[in-house]
Amino acid sequence: MVAAESSTAPVASTSNGTTAPAEPRVTFMLDNYDSFTYNLYQYLCLAGANVVVARNDAITIAEIEALNPRNVVISPGPGHPTTDSGISRELIKTFAGRVPILGVCMGMQCMFDAFGGEVSHAGEIIHGKTSQVKHDGRGLFRDVPQDIPSTRYHSLAPKLSTFPPELALTATTAESGVVMGLRHRKYTVEGVQYHPESILSEGGRKLMENFLALEGGTWAENPAFGVSSPTKPPPALASTKGVSSSSKLPTILDKIQAQRLVDVATAKASPGKTPADLRKLLELSLCPPQISFVDRVRADPLRPAVMAEVKRASPSKGLIAGSANAAEQALAYARAGASVISVLTEPTWFKGSLDDMRLAREAVATLPNRPAILRKDFILDTYQIDEARLYGADSVLLIVAMLAPEQLKALHTYALGLGIEPLVEVNNAKEMEVALELGARVIGVNNRNLHDFEVDMGTTSRLADMVKGRDVTLCALSGITGRKDVEVYIDQGVGAVLVGEALMRSADPKAFIHELLGVPAAPSATTTSSPSSAPLVKICGLSTVKDALVAKDAGADFLGLIFAEKSKRRVTLAQAQVIAAAVCQGARSTASEPAPVSRTATWFEHHAASLAAASSARPLLVGVFQNQPLETILATAAAVPLDLVQLHGSEPAEWARLIPVPVIRVFHVSDDGAGLRDVHRVGYNAAVLLDTATGKGTSGGAGHAFDWSVAEKVRQPFVLAGGLDPTNVREAVEKVRPWAVDVSSGVETDGVKDEEKIRALLKAAKGTA
Repeated sequence: MVAAESSTAPVASTSNGTTAPAEPRVTFMLDNYDSFTYNLYQYLCLAGANVVVARNDAITIAEIEALNPRNVVISPGPGHPTTDSGISRELIKTFAGRVPILGVCMGMQCMFDAFGGEVSHAGEIIHGKTSQVKHDGRGLFRDVPQDIPSTRYHSLAPKLSTFPPELALTATTAESGVVMGLRHRKYTVEGVQYHPESILSEGGRKLMENFLALEGGTWAENPAFGVSSPTKPPPALASTKGVSSSSKLPTILDKIQAQRLVDVATAKASPGKTPADLRKLLELSLCPPQISFVDRVRADPLRPAVMAEVKRASPSKGLIAGSANAAEQALAYARAGASVISVLTEPTWFKGSLDDMRLAREAVATLPNRPAILRKDFILDTYQIDEARLYGADSVLLIVAMLAPEQLKALHTYALGLGIEPLVEVNNAKEMEVALELGARVIGVNNRNLHDFEVDMGTTSRLADMVKGRDVTLCALSGITGRKDVEVYIDQGVGAVLVGEALMRSADPKAFIHELLGVPAAPSATTTSSPSSAPLVKICGLSTVKDALVAKDAGADFLGLIFAEKSKRRVTLAQAQVIAAAVCQGARSTASEPAPVSRTATWFEHHAASLAAASSARPLLVGVFQNQPLETILATAAAVPLDLVQLHGSEPAEWARLIPVPVIRVFHVSDDGAGLRDVHRVGYNAAVLLDTATGKGTSGGAGHAFDWSVAEKVRQPFVLAGGLDPTNVREAVEKVRPWAVDVSSGVETDGVKDEEKIRALLKAAKGTA
């Protein structure tokens, strides 16, 4: 324990009639392991207190009673009052009605809990920021100015619906109505949520002086503080169900709605983001392509469809996954089988952004069966719908509870005009009637009441019958934690479930989504080689019909014709046409059907499967070019004709979108791993080829291998080249499991293709030797 003496001490009479200083009664402060305890200690000492401090696990109630304290202070602290405050609540119960008690931050929360209230998330996550505070001007707030800037460090607050009748609300934030002060109606027990001892808070010294001026354990003993006055509370705070406030306190939804109005007004006034700017961008078609939200939700055979949410935080839970990467999360959801990716874009309470949605959209853009993108926000202006469209949303959320009927209809109509079918959210039968009258085709029943954020999983069940027989997909939103919840809704005709927090906290989103869908967790969809599958083989640098037919007969999947001007294996257009004609004359008898489109395949996996299926009929002709004009490539590809183009130089990635056949792009790899930049970029080339860098930004043809362990960094199907031959290709295949191998000089003798080596390499690569 530590103590500090007051600058003035009371006096007492001695036996000889003289006077001597009497031992002052102490102010006892319980430290909840918080750095602000020292600041409180300073303020109390400056106000004249003799302070004794002990930590919440280093002293007993009996020892504190032995100190005979004049008053008690419960300090701030990290964590929750029920788990992290030591003896704080017991101390409050022991001394309430006996001496004045002050609680600060978690100390106030301990008071609320001690008298039967519940402390939960505040709906705001505030650390080191100031808010203006309104108060009732009584008790500790006597003679303290209104609207004082007050420093806040908290994400928890008293839950208004559990406010004990013994307590009165004394202060709130001016802008959001979060509880900032409470007081016992009878006892001199009072607390503040903010930090009056912070240098940024005003009125803190006066508040401490008021506390130290209190005498005894009841307000009746302290009439000057106005708490027991029969007059009505000042207009700033009136009474609501035993909670003092100026009017009905704003609900969480009210707070969010008010803030979003401010956010939208700010965005509209930003240069380059005005409503006119957004409309111009839409007119220029600078928004990503859409898919039908309704069709995507209804398309998957597995029911119900999963709407997987990207959500960093929430008003009810605080931070959930503050460091989550929206793009990475969205791709994981899509690969697991989600039909919709819901992205929270509200910044204050949910810590989201439009950029999160844009990146999530980009992450899944090239999937052959991508999920629909839902903008999950508090939409109250057509401007937000324009934003949603420009940033890649296929749907937006419209919440019936926060929109007047005419406003809801206007927003719904506007969204449909942009090709967006909204998800209309309801929470009760009256709101469901509004949604049905609106003509909504996808209706989500939120099991969480947005006014108090309480969850009732029966909400969806009670409203399910209202949509039966209608062309409406019913979605269950919020509170879903596993397959057991889903099975109840399936029987009630629910077509989709939205899952947020449980997925964000899951260590394995794929397994979790599979559980929701009721299917066993399957291995990742991939077309890269596995120990039981053989890679495809490309024999490159062919210049004669004979060599091409040998490679074809040996089982090659791709035949490479080099058109690079400086290559010693370069062929003319005429040579290539003769080879192509010969190769295409006879198809293999083992031709298979086109590869099915996987629900969860990535860009490269989809193309790898498609090319593998196509090459089973006959080897595909690949034209190899290096830093040649696009016109030359296009003309050659059409004239031969080529099945694929391989860009082996430093050509722009965008060329892949201008070439009418699939493109293989080379990456010039060195032993230190350099050369792999952008190897995972999707949406352009259909495949990547890793070849040994030879200097000057080129590769290939030298017969040298790079360190194969570098290839293990590539998380997608790839073609391995560089220094491969019949003697080492099997080792390479087993080490890095490439989708395909590419060999040129490794099957040559004295610069000429060697039939024996070609056949030996095919057998070794495919494991048939």
